[in-house]
Amino acid sequence: MLTTLFIATSLDGYIAGPDDDLSWLFTDTDYGFDEFFESVDTLIMGRGTYDVVRKMGKWPYRGKRTMVVTRSEKIEITTADTAYFNGSLKNLEELLKEQGTKRSWLVGGGELVAGYLEEGLIEEVVVSVHPVILGKGVQLFPPGIQKTKLSLINAEAFDSGLVQLRYKVHPKS
Repeated sequence: MLTTLFIATSLDGYIAGPDDDLSWLFTDTDYGFDEFFESVDTLIMGRGTYDVVRKMGKWPYRGKRTMVVTRSEKIEITTADTAYFNGSLKNLEELLKEQGTKRSWLVGGGELVAGYLEEGLIEEVVVSVHPVILGKGVQLFPPGIQKTKLSLINAEAFDSGLVQLRYKVHPKS
């Protein structure tokens, strides 16, 4: 199973502005998102990310299985094809493999990304860097994250100023 972090960030490393503001994200083109989205069969997201996305209106991930990772014993799920998981990340990955997941998308947020990196469960990172400085908000990588080595696979610059970076994550030694 391939697990990919596919995420957008501001130049100063925020995945959302204050109050979970996403208005700064470019919407002029999909920057490869549609092709990527078609290639995944399962989405993995933290509870905070789930709450933010479902409050935005119509659920944008209809037809894709979504696992919401939470520390809570039980949470309210209001979207189709969605379940919650409150065990270890390694157990989640084993469960997804057993259930036939071929490629998963680690949607976010920062704490979940940190946990996945620390457990060595991400194989690929795709970061779309938007040419905007937010100054504060939700950080892509929270302070204290474990050192992780990456190798650049591809870098693509768009006319809009957005730069998309694709990395292979080196296994933990």
